[in-house]
Amino acid sequence: MHSPGKRWSNDLRIGRPTLLALGLVVAMTACTEDATAPGKCPAFCPSRQLTVVDTILNIISRDSSYVGYVQPDSAQEMLAASAFGLDSRPIFLLGPVGTRALLRPDSTSDTTTVPYLSVDSATLVLQIDRRDTLASNLTIGLYRLPKTIGPTTTLADVAGPFTDSLVRTMNVDSVLHLAGGIDSTTGDSVAVVDSATGAVKIKISLDSVQANFLASDSGRTAYGIRISADSLAIVSFASVRGSGGPTFRWWGTFDSLGKKVVRLLGIGTNLFNSFVSNVSAPALDSNLVVGGVPSARSLLRFSIPRAIRDSAQVIRATLYLVPATAPAGLPGDSILFALTRVSTDLGAKSPCIPDPFDPLSISCVPPGLGDSAFVVAASAKVGRTDTIATDVTLIVRGWAADTVAPQALMLRGTPEGGNLVPLRLFSSRTTAFRPSLHITYVPRYTFGSP
Repeated sequence: MHSPGKRWSNDLRIGRPTLLALGLVVAMTACTEDATAPGKCPAFCPSRQLTVVDTILNIISRDSSYVGYVQPDSAQEMLAASAFGLDSRPIFLLGPVGTRALLRPDSTSDTTTVPYLSVDSATLVLQIDRRDTLASNLTIGLYRLPKTIGPTTTLADVAGPFTDSLVRTMNVDSVLHLAGGIDSTTGDSVAVVDSATGAVKIKISLDSVQANFLASDSGRTAYGIRISADSLAIVSFASVRGSGGPTFRWWGTFDSLGKKVVRLLGIGTNLFNSFVSNVSAPALDSNLVVGGVPSARSLLRFSIPRAIRDSAQVIRATLYLVPATAPAGLPGDSILFALTRVSTDLGAKSPCIPDPFDPLSISCVPPGLGDSAFVVAASAKVGRTDTIATDVTLIVRGWAADTVAPQALMLRGTPEGGNLVPLRLFSSRTTAFRPSLHITYVPRYTFGSP
């Protein structure tokens, strides 16, 4: 027979795992805000429940606008307009070509050249990057300009040639609707490059009189473009700094072993392109200015409270901007701009980050080419003053992670020089419509407090 003491010892050994499990459950129950058990563990439990704070802050400490960044001759597009009181005309200078051609262009070893007998024709190649596809009878007027055009040329300087030096016209829509987009009579053609944006590549054929090859200049020539349409006559031509500027192909007759043949004499590449307009540089006032010609930028400086920067997590951050005036442009279109973090606050010369090509320059990486923690895109509807809401969550999180980084954003048009009329936004000086930042965040836990 076992003694009572021996039996109790065996029961205790068998029941220890159960008692330990029950103790753990009690301890876990006590470490909650709504504990039902009398146990307390203030050294290990959060002092309050997990909370989410949603707040709108007017924390723009300073904001400024600057003008003169991208001039027309440095823009990615050549703007042409004849609508809404806007008059803008692309101008370009094409380089010289040689006076000789290969005797046997199909040979890889024969480098013998022969002079041309005559220059018979030329082909001008243009590309329209943006246009309103609802515009009808879009017509291009090609004018011969002085070869002295340059960055300082104004609309008044070329008013004369744009009046009396018309070379020829081409109706883009008419050619586009022909079979294959080719006019067999003139040799002109139009090919769709991007149906979403309305981008088209245009080839305009010129005869020997229209092309006017001058041997003394080896084909160096300058032209200007003026557009017209039944309505919505606003288009953007590709420039040499964008997807490729105008090119000029010269065709000549050559004597090839006693036989006359027509061959390519050479290609006049783009030496200079720009656009002249009746639009003056954006005037700076109490509002923020973005875009225009030459382009303007605005710098927003933030002062985010430390409680938010030190929070456990920024869930969402949205920047609200209010247009001071309705943006001008094609109905239904939008004015695009970018918000980019700056690496150093130097005012007008603040460098944006990241710039993989030149970290010390004042240029900024366009949206889509950079990290969204550094650059985001925004847009304003033409003809409307709706509040612009832009998600800047990753940017604010970056400021929280790098507390020594300047809390500043540079606003610039995309592409810069791509809009004749600037976007104007209310600044921090207009209390009712000043920029604001809507932040949703989780405050950091405080451990060890009763």
